[in-house]
Amino acid sequence: MLPVFIYWGIILACIAWFALSIFFSVFYLSRKENGNLWAFAFFNVLAAIVLAIMLVVYRTWGWDVTQYSSLIYLILAGYGVLTVVQAVLGREPKPAAA
Repeated sequence: MLPVFIYWGIILACIAWFALSIFFSVFYLSRKENGNLWAFAFFNVLAAIVLAIMLVVYRTWGWDVTQYSSLIYLILAGYGVLTVVQAVLGREPKPAAA
């Protein structure tokens, strides 16, 4: 029973982080603090790595957990797109030469 809670706990935590990341990205973009998006892009990569490791572990050993890999792939794809968008939008304009 514990593997089921771990499986769904990781998935729900990744969904919650995805939503928070989008919220704070919009928040920082509206305040024109684009440099903060780099941190969120980095943490999204870490969350995607954790999710991918969890997918590999549960695919390999299973532990009698009904797996919804299409949901995990959808979250991983969302993290990939969000990370690229945050990395592109996180660039600060170069200061003008005096």
